[in-house]
Parts: sequence; C-alpha cells; structure tokens
Amino acid sequence: MPAPLSSWLQGFRTASAPRRTLVCFPYAGAGAAVFRDWASEVGADTELLAVRLPGRETRIGEPPLQRVEETVPALLAALEPLGDRPLILFGHSLGATLAYATARALVARGHPPALLAVSGRRSPHLASRRPPVDSLDDAAFRAHLAALGGTPPEVLACDDLMELMLPMLRADFAMSDAFLEPDPPPLPVPVLAFAGAEDGEATPDEVAGWERLAGAGFSLRTLPGGHFFLHEQRASIVRDLIEEDS
Repeated sequence: MPAPLSSWLQGFRTASAPRRTLVCFPYAGAGAAVFRDWASEVGADTELLAVRLPGRETRIGEPPLQRVEETVPALLAALEPLGDRPLILFGHSLGATLAYATARALVARGHPPALLAVSGRRSPHLASRRPPVDSLDDAAFRAHLAALGGTPPEVLACDDLMELMLPMLRADFAMSDAFLEPDPPPLPVPVLAFAGAEDGEATPDEVAGWERLAGAGFSLRTLPGGHFFLHEQRASIVRDLIEEDS
C-alpha cells in the first residue's frame, strides 16, 4: 500500500500519469480503509485517495473534530500538492457533506473539482428529520447505530471497544447534525448523486434535492439497498463516477 500523502490522505492506488484523482470521504465513524477495495475498481489512469479524519486509524490519538468548517483548511492543504489534476470528490453520508464543503472551498480558490459526487445524504438545505444524536444517552445512541446498520454487531456488543469509539462517533454525528445551509448558492460544478432505494436516513427524494446546488448539471442514481448501499453497489458507483468524468 502506498504511504499516506499526509495525515489527512491515504493513497490506495497510484498511477504513473493519472488522468484524474478520485478523493473519497468516509461516513461517520469510518476511516480511509473503507475505500481500500475500491482500488480494484478504478482504472489504471485513476489515482485513488481517501480522507482520514482525526480520531481513527493512525490518528486514533488525536481529538475528533465536531464542525465541518474545522476540516476544510487542512483538507485543502492536503490536496494542494495534486496541482491542477482533475479531481472527483466522492462522499457518503457525512462524507458527502465534507466533499461538498471541500468542493465549495476549491471553487473559491479558483480550482473547482471536475465532479462532486454525493451519496446517502440529503441536500445541505434540508434539515434532518430526526433529533440530534447529542440528545441521546449512550444506550440510545448505540441503538441508533445498530438501526443504521453500518457498525458490526460484534463491535456494538463490545463495551470496551465502544467506550473507545464513542467520542469519535459522537463527534462525527455532531458534525453531521450541525451542518445546514438554508439557501446555498449553486456550485459551478456537475453533481452526481447516489441514493439507496430503501434508505430511511436519506431518502431518494431528499438526495434529489442536491439538484438545487448543481450549477453545471445534475444526475441522480437510485440503487438497491439501505443507508450503506455503497458497499454492495461499489462496482456500479465507481463505474458511474469514471463514466461521468469521461
């Protein structure tokens, strides 16, 4: 595996002369490793990078962040060495919000990404339909994680492991819950959105709301599955990402 480009970015596929770089932003509680298997799906002309936030994996000793705006300056600095290479930003759930905020910051710097791809996340102007998780005690929060389906049952059942992970998980959900832009201006970037047909956390109609922000074209793909459909639909998602940028 290639060495990390910085503490914020892990490379999973390099290319001698990449045509594009696919930068993947993980969902709440996840690290860069959730995108390791994507390396087998991207072509030889695509570099694959994944974002690693503080508080997980090799950054387990760092305090987790609780606001999207706290992450953007560091992400911009990590991406700067890539120069003018076309970027595809893909994020799932919380990762979609982080990808969007990064795209907006890149636009402000005069280097818009070639494509913003969002998955399993309502549009930024839509408020969540559920109460913020900071109102939940630990037992209720763990039950919410179990209902979402992204955390292995054996992890949820291990008190010692959950004690270690809960501060990071709560910080990620706080980051996700706090982000809302009631009247966002359109982005001069094409937007590709993915929705799970059975996703109760971000319904296809809510994901379709991203069209409001797409100032350079919008496409919606609705795929089988619940909130974590990206794992079962990995090959289809990667294929659509590459074809959209071709």
